[in-house]
Formats: sequence, C-alpha cells, structure tokens
Amino acid sequence: MTEASLLERRKYRASLLFEEIITNNRLELADEIFASDFYWPQFDLRGPDGVREWVRAFRDAFPDIDDRVVDQVAEGDVVVSRLRCVGTQKGSFRGLAPSGNKADFTAIGIDRFEGDMIVERSAYFDLADLMRQLEHRSIEIPSVDRP
Repeated sequence: MTEASLLERRKYRASLLFEEIITNNRLELADEIFASDFYWPQFDLRGPDGVREWVRAFRDAFPDIDDRVVDQVAEGDVVVSRLRCVGTQKGSFRGLAPSGNKADFTAIGIDRFEGDMIVERSAYFDLADLMRQLEHRSIEIPSVDRP
C-alpha cells in the first residue's frame, strides 16, 4: 500500500466515527476502528467501550445529531477532521441543561493511528457558539470531565 493510499484509508476510517457510529448509531463499528488500547484523554475513556460510552451520551443529548465530515487532512499517523454537527438538544451536554433548541456547530477531531486502528483522539468545538445557539447564558462545569 502506498503512503497516499494509507492516508486516504485512515481518513475514511476516521470519518466512520462521525458519519456512521455517531450519526447512524452504529456502535458495533467501534470495535473495527478503535484499538483495544485506545485512549481519549479528555474524557479518560478507553477502548471501543469508551467510544460507545461517549457516543451514547452525545446521542442522549442530541438524538437527531447529524455529524458530517467537511474537511480532512492526514499526515503521518494523524488525521484531522473538521465536522459540521447539526442536532436538537434534548438532553444535558457538557454541563448544559436540555434546551430543545437546534444547533449547527463545527467540531474538530484529531485521531492518531497505529496501522488501521485509532489509538488516541481529541476533540474540540466552540462551546460559546454552541451555548449561543442553544440559548444558554451560563454553564455548570461538571466536576469530572466525562461525557
């Protein structure tokens, strides 16, 4: 496999988290994409089960979520994805009580691979913009940074 085809394959595999596991609730795919020793340090989540835990919490907050890859860049063992996320907040999320409002926000995912498997990830989004769209004026910071 050439370096270019490996990078394209990794971009595709990273996109499955957003467009299949999250959007279509295909939790079983986590075992095919995330290594058994996968680690998500922001939330102290490990393995495919940790991914499923995060996706369940996200989908509880935004049951109609539609995550779509807008752009991806891959270099070496890292894939960076820019996403468009659209969903209605029906449950609590990151300290924000349910609002019933729809949000359309951007997120950035950074995934590190070993071979074909994601072994580490981090994710970022503009919380202030999300709060504005959901009509939240304050946030209760959770004591533990978990999903």
